[in-house]
Amino acid sequence: MVSWSRAFKGAAGIIGFSIIWWFIGGILIGAGIIISGMGFSISSFSPGASFFGWFLGVILVFIGIIVGALGTLAAQLKILSEIVAEEVQGK
Repeated sequence: MVSWSRAFKGAAGIIGFSIIWWFIGGILIGAGIIISGMGFSISSFSPGASFFGWFLGVILVFIGIIVGALGTLAAQLKILSEIVAEEVQGK
C-alpha cells in the first residue's frame, strides 16, 4: 500500500506539473486574446485582416486550453504510473 507521504509527494508533483502546463497554455491564451483584440482594433483598415486576426486569436485560445488540459492529464497519468510501478517493484 502506498504511504501517505508518497501519495502527497505525488499530489505535489501533479500540482507542480499542472501549474507549468497551465502557464504555457496561459501564454498561448493571452497571445490569442491579444491577437483577437488587435484584429478588432484595426477593423477600419481591412475587414479581412480583422476576421483573420479574430480567427487566429480564437484558435490560439483553443490551443492554449487544450495544452493546459492535456498537460494536466498527462502529469496525472505519469505520476500515477510511476507510483504504481514503484509499488509493483517493491512487492
